[in-house]
Amino acid sequence: MSKSFNNDDLDYERIQAVVFDLGGVFLEGGPSEVAQFGMRYGMDSHVWNELRRELFIDGDDWDRVERGEAPLDAFAETLRRRMADHGFQVTLEQARNFMRPPGSGDGSPLRPEIVEVCGRLHRVMPTALLTNNVAEWRDLWRSRIDTARLFDVVVDSSAVRMRKPEPRIYALTEEKLGIDGAHLLFVDDIGSNLKGARQRGWQTLKYEDTHDVLSVLNRVAQGRAARR
Repeated sequence: MSKSFNNDDLDYERIQAVVFDLGGVFLEGGPSEVAQFGMRYGMDSHVWNELRRELFIDGDDWDRVERGEAPLDAFAETLRRRMADHGFQVTLEQARNFMRPPGSGDGSPLRPEIVEVCGRLHRVMPTALLTNNVAEWRDLWRSRIDTARLFDVVVDSSAVRMRKPEPRIYALTEEKLGIDGAHLLFVDDIGSNLKGARQRGWQTLKYEDTHDVLSVLNRVAQGRAARR
């Protein structure tokens, strides 16, 4: 189980850079939408949770998409077919959008307050984006987030052929930043990703409540600005 840090748990003096996840942090949706996807089409939660575990956790199907080793449409077709095996019909397009909130159009809603605090952090210290993502979504999310303005480093799993929580992707992020893991703060909404970072000595902050996350990041930015 992931540990959520509050203001008193973090060693603020050690933080030299902040690393952000994308989906579930900058963008709403992500894993929380995956958890509800089957039920939106009438599946019993127990049935969907078993199928979700089969496709996203126990098997390698989704991992291969996020590493850029398999196309998104192949996974979406597997998802569509396995739901049909249980008597529930979704289109291929619906299956492709399993991670988006209903009615979100071309993409999950962006959290402007996270963009704003990241921009302030970037002005006083290095920042990085470390995302498990898929090649087919790259153009869309890059069109919505000014990565050059917000980040010194972008590590996209589908581009580097590795994914969280594999140790090598954290090592790559450290290498690109030129900063040891002991001096990094990582913001993510998935416990296993945070655990992988902590195993390399990173400090971590689980995204559960926007107000709490902003409180921590504002303190980091203010402290760093004061020390410059």
